[in-house]
Amino acid sequence: MSGRAFSVRLQGGRTLIEVLVAITIGLLLTVGILSIYGANRQTYRASTDLQRIQTAGQLALDRLAYQIRMAGYGQLMGNFANVSNPSTFSGNPVWVCAGGFTNPNDASDTPACAGTPGAADALQVRYQVEGPATAGSGESRDCLGFEVPADASGVRMARNRFFVGLSNGVPTLMCRGNTGQAQPLIPNVEDLQVRLRIGDPFTRAERVVDPAGFADWGRVLGIELCVQVRSEETGLTAGPQAGVDCQGRAFPDDGRLRRTFTQVVTLRNRLL
Repeated sequence: MSGRAFSVRLQGGRTLIEVLVAITIGLLLTVGILSIYGANRQTYRASTDLQRIQTAGQLALDRLAYQIRMAGYGQLMGNFANVSNPSTFSGNPVWVCAGGFTNPNDASDTPACAGTPGAADALQVRYQVEGPATAGSGESRDCLGFEVPADASGVRMARNRFFVGLSNGVPTLMCRGNTGQAQPLIPNVEDLQVRLRIGDPFTRAERVVDPAGFADWGRVLGIELCVQVRSEETGLTAGPQAGVDCQGRAFPDDGRLRRTFTQVVTLRNRLL
């Protein structure tokens, strides 16, 4: 009898209640682990995209600022009889179209403006480069890296246009140099807004104006830039994002992160 009783005790298992409790605890632990993983993954995605946004925004401002600082550059002439233009540069150093260019590939130095309400502005910068481009050097090249051609008088005048367009369906900061078609520079740039700092030739005072309808480009002493960059991925925010865009509007509620980057750039080569 004692041997059979011992055998029965060895074959005993867990009760149904114990099994259910163990399953419940396991499910709770699994749900907790998955929640922590999901939160960490969301944080990682948001942090990664914020770094990309920061890099793209700073790069866009650096590219634009370098070009604007060069605007109006020309070789100094031997005499200064023409005080208003003592260099070989001629024409408009900058040309800004509120609401974008009608045709960014227009061959003229004064491209028509689309004036589309709420659209990104467009910017053209012109300056003289010295001599032909040398191998392995970025000098004497346009914004796309191509050599600036010489005109009939031998002067090489760079003409770079910047605007926001679509590249493979993605809003992108585009550039068009002296020749060829516009090419993408920096992806996920949604907006470019430009304001002009105008100098008064008599009082030397500056005022800020909108480029729409502006015509006296020789009085532009500086450019105020605002670049808006979005995240590449969606699902990074829940609900409206705080802040406003470059045009003072609330950010779209589409799950993307957005940041604006601003800078004031002085034209170094202009005289009143």
